[in-house]
Amino acid sequence: MKNAFLREKVYPLVSRISAPLTDFKFSLRGPVSPQNKIVVVEIDGPTLERIGRWPWHRDATAYLVEKTLMAGAKVVGLDMVFSEADPRIPPELMDFLKQKNIDPPLKQFETDPLLQSVIQRYADRLVLGWTSEVLCQPLYEEAQFCQIADPEAIKQFPKDFDKFSVPFKAESRFDPAQTAMISFVTPLTNITLFNDASKHLGFFNAFLDPDGAIRRTMLLVVANGKPYPSLPLEMARIGLHEEIEVTLDVTHHVKRIGFTKSGKLFPVTPIGGMQINFRGPSRVFPHISAADILSEKDQIEDPLNRDLVGKSKSELLKDAYVLIGVSALGVFDMRQFPFESNAPGVYGHANILDNILSGDPLISEGNSPAVAGILLLMTLGVLAFAIAVEYLDAVPALILFLLSFSLLIYFDLKFLFSRNYNWNTVFVYLEMGTVFFLTLAAKYVMEERNKKFIRGAFAKYVPPTVVDSILKDPTKLSLGGEKRELTILFSDIRGFTTFSEKMDAKALASFLNDYLGIMTGLVFSNQGTLDKYIGDAVMAFWGAPLSQPDHAVNACQAAVQMMQALEKNRERFRNQYGIEVNIGIGVNSGVVNVGNMGSEQNFEYTVIGDHVNLASRLEGLTKKYGVGIVTTRFTFDVLLNNAKTVSLPHRVLDSVKVKGKKQAVELIQLLEKQTPPEGIQLFAEARVLYTQQKWDEAIAKFEAANQLILASCGQPDTPCEVFIERCRLFKVEPPEPDWDGSWEMDSK
Repeated sequence: MKNAFLREKVYPLVSRISAPLTDFKFSLRGPVSPQNKIVVVEIDGPTLERIGRWPWHRDATAYLVEKTLMAGAKVVGLDMVFSEADPRIPPELMDFLKQKNIDPPLKQFETDPLLQSVIQRYADRLVLGWTSEVLCQPLYEEAQFCQIADPEAIKQFPKDFDKFSVPFKAESRFDPAQTAMISFVTPLTNITLFNDASKHLGFFNAFLDPDGAIRRTMLLVVANGKPYPSLPLEMARIGLHEEIEVTLDVTHHVKRIGFTKSGKLFPVTPIGGMQINFRGPSRVFPHISAADILSEKDQIEDPLNRDLVGKSKSELLKDAYVLIGVSALGVFDMRQFPFESNAPGVYGHANILDNILSGDPLISEGNSPAVAGILLLMTLGVLAFAIAVEYLDAVPALILFLLSFSLLIYFDLKFLFSRNYNWNTVFVYLEMGTVFFLTLAAKYVMEERNKKFIRGAFAKYVPPTVVDSILKDPTKLSLGGEKRELTILFSDIRGFTTFSEKMDAKALASFLNDYLGIMTGLVFSNQGTLDKYIGDAVMAFWGAPLSQPDHAVNACQAAVQMMQALEKNRERFRNQYGIEVNIGIGVNSGVVNVGNMGSEQNFEYTVIGDHVNLASRLEGLTKKYGVGIVTTRFTFDVLLNNAKTVSLPHRVLDSVKVKGKKQAVELIQLLEKQTPPEGIQLFAEARVLYTQQKWDEAIAKFEAANQLILASCGQPDTPCEVFIERCRLFKVEPPEPDWDGSWEMDSK
């Protein structure tokens, strides 16, 4: 089971869910700075280009290690293993020379002794690495798959290897064949030359979660019946001048791991595992290319490490815990961590080392009375939530669920995770979600008896044509849509938020029912489909579900009739509700997606697409121009191509580029009341002068048009005033030379 995180006493499904939940907690918390001076020396691509492909000859490695230690590093850990000798002279050549009784001084070219001398010289501050290709848990594995007592496996351990082991106490006679601790079966360790010269050793295996990511580590493993420390744990022990304390319980599980002198204990699982409190992406730790270490210059020159370029590598390495590892992509030591999916594995050791030195790894639930009390309160809270949901309607129940779920997440993140507690709260999340959805499902089943009543209510809110279409063909009650040319209408009350806040709730509801009833009736009488109410806004479309060749005509007529109906009822609204009601309407035609949109659980018959968005924005533009109805050239092109088209009073209003669009749209105002033709003609002539950048002449025409409309309608013409202001602006700041006469809107 190579590089695998072995079994804990957790449910596999919960473990798979809690793992990404932990990643989510990290992403919300964000990166934090390491609390200790830890530096990563990367054997990266530029280094391999300079020195040669990995693995190197031992003289290069020796030089790198020595230069790092000479710079003042407190402790150096090697995330690598030297499991084979590195002979520079082929054995065949040596045998041949011996046969010929030739003994030239060739051994001086061997590089293993160079690395041995460096290891021996700095043995007090240097931790070598080792690993194992086969891992197992004797308590859970069958004997044939976990042959820890196999004589052939035992022979693979070097002589005197147990000098690197950790003393431990056991509450009963320790049996390596009955422990749940991870055991190394086939060690891959350094050659005898290096083991004899070294004093410190640490394993660097990666322990993966089921999804392949690294979130936990082992501080100890068992090999040949004795526990051995990890690379980060051994580095911390040396740097802190500590001794490791290990205690096993009667079942051969880990009871405690800590440091003897300081009394610091680490929160570990029964098999010696520890949750890693990741600081952030790999680059949160200072890093330096091995090429810079090997350089004779003290100044860092690595162009990929902009944060340190120009700084002193001696200052960087002095009194630092240094990890030397390979980060070049071709060496395949890339790992998945919570903050990134493809990072050099050495940065995992950097996070673990910082956790150990600071004493702040993530803590699981544990068995303390306080933890049990909190979990009990959380469970009781879920039960109270279940009871409340039972007595609430769907919408209040959903609000309660979202509120409770948000509070739970806040408690989990701000109260627990921010204090390094990573509990398996996934149980509570699953419980709350299950309770909520099962309760809603039960409510749905119980309410099936009211289906007839619901069908009647359904018909009141959805156009009868849609209901009839569904009843005739039930297969239409499914997700999906089609592209079709439609005309879309958006209507909105201006200043609704302002006066709605001042109205009594019952009065507001009464007004909305009154107003929306009038407007909806006009939509239906003109063969339109009511899409939805968005507060006080009305969204409707023509041309679906039943095909309508004259959809644009019907939509425009509905818009004009809505404005006329408002004018007719404005005085009544003022007297009855005490409010002044004005609306704006946007109408647009084009090819859109129409059909049942949403999810399998919740969908609606609606339209989506760019032309829908444009219709919505046209409604907003009515405020800027002070007009009632704005449509587009797209709609009028459909009108002109329709044999049944009727004459609709209108004027070309402007050419604009709405927010998010580069193509200008020609706006057309539908005139819902009598407007003097002379004024409309003057407005059109003024627009021509405006596009020709004849500002003074255009202003004169717009002012003349405004006076005519004012005299006829009793109020000034806002579009004329808008263009007059623009002309004066352009006189001061002329448009670009290639100006096409359009105006760019800076908001939706």
